[in-house]
Amino acid sequence: MTAVPSVSVVIPAYNRAATIRPAIESVLRQTWEDFELIVVDDGSQDATMEMVRAISDPRLRLMANPRNMGAAGARNTGIRAARGDWVAFQDSDDEWLPRKLEKQMARLQAEGAAHVGAYCGLLTLGGLDDRADDRLRLRYVPDPEITRAEGDILEPLLHGNLISTQTLVARRELILELGCFDEATTPIEDWDFVIRLAQRGSIAFVDEPLVQQRFSPNSITRNTARRLQSHVRVVEKNLPLLARHPAQLACQYYAIAGGHRAAGDLAAARSYLARARKANPRNLRVWIMSAYVAALGVLRRGG
Repeated sequence: MTAVPSVSVVIPAYNRAATIRPAIESVLRQTWEDFELIVVDDGSQDATMEMVRAISDPRLRLMANPRNMGAAGARNTGIRAARGDWVAFQDSDDEWLPRKLEKQMARLQAEGAAHVGAYCGLLTLGGLDDRADDRLRLRYVPDPEITRAEGDILEPLLHGNLISTQTLVARRELILELGCFDEATTPIEDWDFVIRLAQRGSIAFVDEPLVQQRFSPNSITRNTARRLQSHVRVVEKNLPLLARHPAQLACQYYAIAGGHRAAGDLAAARSYLARARKANPRNLRVWIMSAYVAALGVLRRGG
């Protein structure tokens, strides 16, 4: 490839021989054709690289990390190698609908547009707790009840993530300026990054399910301990910002307390619930959870 593409698409991949080809092909089928596709193998021990090499397309580039660096580290490798002004992200077990990039770039390049990025709707097929006897369950992200999904979306992002990485397109220059993805916040590095991105300007939203997501058995998202650790890190990194939104801060402490309770660490749960009560004493759910955790502690001591 000699011409500089307008968009660089980055796919991190680790042991995804079974799913990488459909993910790549969904990008190569895009109606927006001015892109390069960078697949970063993150130390796979299966046939992932062989599956990628078997695909013949001049827009496709294969890179390999010298060791496993995690999804955030693999994305950062791809970002640094990207040539496009815009960077989009795909996951190695998901699929894009054909007009995804076209519709997002139309918003980003519209006359007078000044967005720092754009995202689209995501349709999750199933969930983290899939069972063989379950019927297919569908979930649309962001939740349709969230009305403030475009423009200045920092406040709703402080409550929870609206933007999964594979739905995002952002300016490469700004991604680099923001320090790329925090490799210590996997598996919620997308949330950590878009909080930083939203502080820099407006984010456009294409309200259509242009990405289909499935969770693979080796998805890091299934690692609840890692997820909780990353959640704590994201909140601590953004404490000055969250302190200006005490209701949102209380919700984050409440969620972290729930994670510790589920893991059996009642002391940590009590600590975070105390922080949640201090941040927002009017949150009834926090008081109810506090009473429940206290009762669990009494029962545990009695046993």
